[in-house]
Amino acid sequence: MSNNNNKSRAAIGLQESWASNISDYFLLRRQQTYSAYKVIDATANTDSKQVDKEESSHLFSALFIMLATHLEEGHTVLTIEVAENEKPLQGQINGELVTLYAWQQQLLVMLATPILALIDAQIDTQQEDDVTDESSLFGLLHILFGKRAQIWAQLALSNHEKEILVKRFDTVAALYQLLKNTEFAAFIELIHNHALFANVNADDANTEASNSENKNSLSKIKQPIVYQASNNEKEKNPKISLTFWLHRAWQAEFNLAKKINTILNQQIKPLTIAIPENLHEHQIRAIDVANNSAFSIITGGPGTGKTYTVAQLVIALQQAVESRGDGDKSVRFSTDSASLALAAPTGKAAQRMQESLQAAIDAADIDIQLQEAKTIHRLLGIGRTGKPRYDANNPLGEDIIIVDEASMLGVELANYLVSAVKPGARLILLGDANQLAAVDAGAVLADLCRIARLQPIHVELTESRRFSADSGIGKLAYQINKAEADTQAIWQLLRQDKALNFQYVNIFQATMNTLSKDKIKNSLSNNKIISKVSKNYSNYLAKVTILLKNPIEKSMPESVKGTITSLMQTFNQFRVLTAGHNGEWGDHYINNYLTQWHITELKLPLGQNTWFHGRPIMVLQNNYELGLFNGDIGFCLQTSDDRSRLEVFFENKTQGIAVNLLNEEVIATAYAMTIHKSQGSEFDHVAITFDNSHARLLSKELIYTAVTRAKNQVTIYSTKHAFEKAIQTPTERHTGLALQF
Repeated sequence: MSNNNNKSRAAIGLQESWASNISDYFLLRRQQTYSAYKVIDATANTDSKQVDKEESSHLFSALFIMLATHLEEGHTVLTIEVAENEKPLQGQINGELVTLYAWQQQLLVMLATPILALIDAQIDTQQEDDVTDESSLFGLLHILFGKRAQIWAQLALSNHEKEILVKRFDTVAALYQLLKNTEFAAFIELIHNHALFANVNADDANTEASNSENKNSLSKIKQPIVYQASNNEKEKNPKISLTFWLHRAWQAEFNLAKKINTILNQQIKPLTIAIPENLHEHQIRAIDVANNSAFSIITGGPGTGKTYTVAQLVIALQQAVESRGDGDKSVRFSTDSASLALAAPTGKAAQRMQESLQAAIDAADIDIQLQEAKTIHRLLGIGRTGKPRYDANNPLGEDIIIVDEASMLGVELANYLVSAVKPGARLILLGDANQLAAVDAGAVLADLCRIARLQPIHVELTESRRFSADSGIGKLAYQINKAEADTQAIWQLLRQDKALNFQYVNIFQATMNTLSKDKIKNSLSNNKIISKVSKNYSNYLAKVTILLKNPIEKSMPESVKGTITSLMQTFNQFRVLTAGHNGEWGDHYINNYLTQWHITELKLPLGQNTWFHGRPIMVLQNNYELGLFNGDIGFCLQTSDDRSRLEVFFENKTQGIAVNLLNEEVIATAYAMTIHKSQGSEFDHVAITFDNSHARLLSKELIYTAVTRAKNQVTIYSTKHAFEKAIQTPTERHTGLALQF
């Protein structure tokens, strides 16, 4: 099988099978319910045609699968729009003249993408004499419906893959038959009459005025798919749009908006705050907004003073506690019972938040010792079940909840968080809205920053103290962040600024005729580059070598803590950040290469065991029993008690964890990490690696996030094409949160 076919089969994947199975389950239950009622009351006037109509079932399955795929890609909604006077396209499909509007093409392409990928592969390797325009949708559908048997026969698929493919084809064919020559109004009517779709505007017809309190009642909406029709006829280019949600995504966005509106309407008592003289006007406004609002959003790039600004609230809170006559000038805020909670989406981000906030308080010469910042999961008591311990019925006890790195919040986690805020408490979100959106579905921080109703409680800080006006990193971040990236200005900056460097990497031009020796040559050339990259870890390796000769003293807890803190500072001098896991420039390959380099340099014994002295590791999943959280960095070290014994030591912990207690499946070597995993971290020098094979992952937010992890120096290892594609591709998350306000 050719490489093209392999890639196409990967494009099919099995991820849509769960969505297909669930949609089948809903349809089966619907049919069973109808049959049961029919037996009980044979005279009941039930619309059997609607229940039994096959096209109705295919319509539901098609939209459910598309929404599930969208959700996995980070989108919470699927929206289709039709502009007034839009001209349709006409074409021939198997001898039939067909009219398709843009919205129909959008749905068909979305549903048929896995199959069309197979067709593309076949077109690449064969000549289709009877297709005049293979790249058009009409040409692809012509092949899809006319040469199905031939295409399937040439693919070496397993029975299970073939079953999924055939099922998807049948759904595509049914959707095509339903959509062709169909007007948008008729399509909306089909949706409106379907029992498994719920219209969130259904109550509007019965009420003259509808607001967020009486609209979209959760008790009335139980259907698997929720939709909303809207008509922006007042705009210059009037459009009719139809937005779809899976019920769970809609419920999370609806609850989040409803709770935020509730918090906004609550009155709170402002604290007395002494504004430091060194704050600029935006910081002063941010303090004022956070002090006078139950809900506030403070955004800004690296070094703009978000944490320092919030520190003034913490200081004021301490003074308020003192004024109650507690007598103790040294106040220790407890995140369990007192007034302040600090949280972030990952353990590393929470740790950095606490350190930054404590440093700001210490700089003000105020005697406050903060309690440990927590991950949001830990704060809410989310365990193995995925359900939070704290919610609307059992809210958190804190008066002020400060959440850093809010750009990493997905809509479901954000919903859990706001639902657990007690009446009268303050919720403050900090973050950089230009960073990567959450791994989970939604783009909560970016959405909230764009909503008109929330503008009075949103303050953006723009003056960076980390990056001066002359800072190359600051200039590069600014250029990448512009709405229209100026590639010439960026290339000039990369060439001229000493803090910035761009290294071209080789890529395989892999075709059936590529000689293996050319591949080896390219690979050796790239390995030479990685070999140079490894030298940046020499300081870390030198410290690890010393610890090999003079192992860590487990019996001296403070010594352990100091040693690990020092080792972490050295390790954070440099980090490789990758766009993805796979390929020569992914973190898997680079970590494997650097592991061999590490073992060779230290002359460690080779073996099957993946654990070795000095191995830096990252935790990929929360482990509440061991007190470890997603993003935590640790070091595998020999100990003085038993030199053959390896334990992993984490920052701010005085005890090591035996390696046999750590599941290798949720642990990764951490010389290189993905840019997603680096959020909330800072390093002196950052090397960013990606090439053309990572095209699907690249975006300007990805590169911006990577660049702003560096404090002093950035080196980019990429191809010209991949880099330019990245800085010219903004991430577009399709969400429905704004529609709920």
